Amino acid sequence: MRLMLALLLLFKILQSHSLQAATYTVYSIDAPPLTMLDAKQAGIVGDVVIEAFTRLGHQVLLQEVPWKRAQRITREGENIFIMPLALLPSREEHFTWVAYIMDLERSFATTKLRINDYQQAKKTLNKVGVGLGSAQAQILKNKNFLDSQIVELKIGPSTAKMLQLGRIDAWFNGTPESIWYWNQLFPEQPLIIGDPVVTNLLFLAASKNTDVKLVQQIAIQIQLLHDEGFVEKTKQRYLAPQ
Repeated sequence: MRLMLALLLLFKILQSHSLQAATYTVYSIDAPPLTMLDAKQAGIVGDVVIEAFTRLGHQVLLQEVPWKRAQRITREGENIFIMPLALLPSREEHFTWVAYIMDLERSFATTKLRINDYQQAKKTLNKVGVGLGSAQAQILKNKNFLDSQIVELKIGPSTAKMLQLGRIDAWFNGTPESIWYWNQLFPEQPLIIGDPVVTNLLFLAASKNTDVKLVQQIAIQIQLLHDEGFVEKTKQRYLAPQ
């Protein structure tokens, strides 16, 4: 309760020095249920971020380009935002980490054999599909997977299709996204999800050159959304069985 009151007081102080209402570019990606490119149904992370901007009187312009390019544009730009971005050591110094949104478990998904850890994956899998420019690609490289084992594919349903066709042996991805796409495309075919091998923190991030007051205001709003239960309710809404 004291934390909530302190945050509200700080927000009121910042509000008294508030920026004029504006439209801000937020680079996103079609990776349901985390993010979608519809502002009215933007996924778990998207809905939280848009709500935070809306409460401050700002509008959000969702933009999609290839994920590597989106990260580069954000890094090199000014007052540009990106979501959802996993906090990795290799990324940490290149962005402003505005606010934590949620944890994301990552696992190996297959159609034949349950894969529960990296060692098993390295020994048994010839080709592992990952999103191009994604955290998954960097994680496998850091775990010393061979380049020939890592197949980078456009983020989205194409990786699920490649797995179903047997062109890759496994899909290393955020668990909720893998389940979401598989259930949409192949609801009658079982998908085998291994144990989570890593959990990453997902953030709203921004350019290094981003207005400090704006970052503070958004961070406070997102913390209030956590405290109010908005984030948890949003997760439950998207992750509930259809």
